[in-house]
Amino acid sequence: MSIAGLTAFSGVFALGVIFAIFGSIKLKLQEQIKIDDAKAGSLISALMFSCLIFSLLIGALTPALGFKVVGLMGFGAGAICVLLLAMAPTYGTAMLAFLALGFAAMCVNTVGNTLGPMVLFPGNPAKASNLLNTFFGVGSFLTPLIIGNLIGKAGYKATLGIIAALLAIPIAWTVMGTDFPAIEGGFNFGRAAGWLLNPAVLAGGAALFCYISLEATLGGFLTTYLADHKVDATKANNFLAMFWISLLVARLFTAFVVPQSVFPYYVPVLALVAAGSIMMMVTAKSAGAAVVAMLITGFVMGPIFPTLVGVTFGKTGPSAEVFGLIFAIGLFGGIITPRVMGGFSASGNIRKGMQVLAVLAVALIVISGVLSLAIPDLAK
Repeated sequence: MSIAGLTAFSGVFALGVIFAIFGSIKLKLQEQIKIDDAKAGSLISALMFSCLIFSLLIGALTPALGFKVVGLMGFGAGAICVLLLAMAPTYGTAMLAFLALGFAAMCVNTVGNTLGPMVLFPGNPAKASNLLNTFFGVGSFLTPLIIGNLIGKAGYKATLGIIAALLAIPIAWTVMGTDFPAIEGGFNFGRAAGWLLNPAVLAGGAALFCYISLEATLGGFLTTYLADHKVDATKANNFLAMFWISLLVARLFTAFVVPQSVFPYYVPVLALVAAGSIMMMVTAKSAGAAVVAMLITGFVMGPIFPTLVGVTFGKTGPSAEVFGLIFAIGLFGGIITPRVMGGFSASGNIRKGMQVLAVLAVALIVISGVLSLAIPDLAK
């Protein structure tokens, strides 16, 4: 594999680590800085707000800086931010760390999801995106698995030091790379503005709003949801790891088994199952039933993000502007919904928050159906 390809896979791996870090340390971090679930939800929203700002800025700067420099900035900043979280004595320090982590996340996201399709499966962005994002799943499940099983033995700070080291490792090969392709034209704000009224971009962005709402909120609050079922912290982190594994397996299945002709119908069907499984989470009477419903939800959610990106590109053609816009619109869901969930959780009504997620899954059925079936492909 080329170093460019290895860096692309490392980018989506690092993004998985960054997006899973909050849910993995949530209970311990709340104890350390003495905050409730409402303020915890604000930390997730801060991360997503930062991602929103930097998704467009990094997209604009990447053509000038190059994938290599952006990757090095992302891996390095991610490691530093995790170390800052390990040492955070106050809510303000944690907030600063999560805001800076948004910069790191969008650097590695750009390297992974923009560079990756350029060097893998040209002409089939949905397949390339699903394969790449299996490594998002690897980062997402290793993070709670390592933290859940080491934090009681090595301590909170040392365990986060290991996570920081994982984020820093790709610097070793990225710095040696010479085969990174250039971005012709790059991100252009004028062109981006021209896409704002395109129905595929609006539908793709609205669909990602629903999806990122689901992923960010579930990833951040599943340990709290399981604690509501009297599951201890170590087991909760292991179940959270299983949730991310289910996303990984689903993306691998999609990349290698699902034919391209199925993609137009794929997301609406997955969203339908997700709506049902989230309602199973709402009504679960036992920890076992809750975990089963959670894993079903993770499995059907797995292929939604990469498939939505691929389907949208099928309507518009791949471009940094389209990806930046739909991702930015989607990040508003990650800003708003965790705060809503945090409010419900702080008042002891986390299941009511889950009902909000079920409504978003239903909205995703409709919006993704419009995107896939009512808006013509570029070739047509």
